[in-house]
Amino acid sequence: MTEPHLPEPPGSPRLLRPREVGEILTDSLALYGRHWQNLIVIVAVVVVPLSFAQVLVTRTWAGGGPARADIGTAVLGSLIVAVTSVLMWTVLTGAITRAAAGTFLGRDLDLGDSYRFGLSRFWSIVLIGVLSALAIAGGFVLLVVPGLIVLTRLTCVIPALVIEDRRGTAALRRSWDLVRGRGWPVFGTIIVAGFITGVVNGALTAPFGDNWAARSIGASIASVLTMPYTALVGVFIYLDLRVRKERYSAEDLERDLASSAA
Repeated sequence: MTEPHLPEPPGSPRLLRPREVGEILTDSLALYGRHWQNLIVIVAVVVVPLSFAQVLVTRTWAGGGPARADIGTAVLGSLIVAVTSVLMWTVLTGAITRAAAGTFLGRDLDLGDSYRFGLSRFWSIVLIGVLSALAIAGGFVLLVVPGLIVLTRLTCVIPALVIEDRRGTAALRRSWDLVRGRGWPVFGTIIVAGFITGVVNGALTAPFGDNWAARSIGASIASVLTMPYTALVGVFIYLDLRVRKERYSAEDLERDLASSAA
């Protein structure tokens, strides 16, 4: 493992420096390539079982014979799978963001460390998720443009929680302040990253046509492959803003991660 205080070569994706939109996207991919095994495993351990459970419950509900007669059990099973999915995705959000941040210090966080952190911040992630969703929905209710502005300004809420341990409205304010003045580049980055992940998702689900079960499995594979990249892009955006505005360094990142883990 490379020590964080050692100088990185000029082309290293781990080097904390200001980056333009294209550099964030390409360096996210490069860093993903270095740590893809651990990043994918962190996502797959949640996504794959949930996907198979969802397919099983749906096929039971839609199937014939005795299974069809027990619709109440199928509905209850679907509800349990849905609630479990929301809860596990909440833990996964914290775990994968933490792992993504650690890659900038040359670390491959193991599965246990990542999920322990996600579980420890469970309710904090739920809270800022709800607050962000309400704020973005309120913006879209007013008009599309205000909704996009709010969406852009709240891009850094999860990194602010995971790296700085900012919670609740403090995480929202932190993200809003960081993005201020850099709205267009941040908006462009999340749009292009969303397009890239959308293409991957489409490529993995389109071949299955109307086969819902197969498409669900394809979508789960797409999530396993794209979620680490999305998390890295989010962390890159956050770090880029801190470097530009606060001269943030690898030593600062190491200190923040150690402090937020306490």
